Amino acid sequence: MNKNVLIGIVAFGGLILVVALLPDTKKSEEVINGTNTPAEQIAMALPADLPAFPLYPEAEVKSVQDTESDTARDVSVSLETTDAKKDIHAWYREALSTNGWSIKSDKNVGGYQIIQGENQNLYTSLQVAGGAEAGEMVISQHLKVRK
Repeated sequence: MNKNVLIGIVAFGGLILVVALLPDTKKSEEVINGTNTPAEQIAMALPADLPAFPLYPEAEVKSVQDTESDTARDVSVSLETTDAKKDIHAWYREALSTNGWSIKSDKNVGGYQIIQGENQNLYTSLQVAGGAEAGEMVISQHLKVRK
């Protein structure tokens, strides 16, 4: 057998073996509070005991990850909307300038506008990027409750 054909068969067979050994994960699962939950059940949105944070209105909650340490509670949220990026940024700039909130940073880093705000022991930062489908925007927002 030709040496190149043998290497090709070994490499391809190894690839099949690696794929066969990978865990079977479904794309429709998201991590919520440390457990895998089907995407259809994500409508529960944010944890009920979370203080009020400015979150873009009428955006669909796609995933939530909630962790807690001795010093803070961190919640990462992914939201989707079809609104324009400039409208999303304008809404957050206004929301983070009222009701005790203040903008701590609003700058472009690597092509992404990152907006950060604080309100006493509450902190949030966010960025907006294009989604998987045309016209879709994904808001990645981090919420922190300092203890």
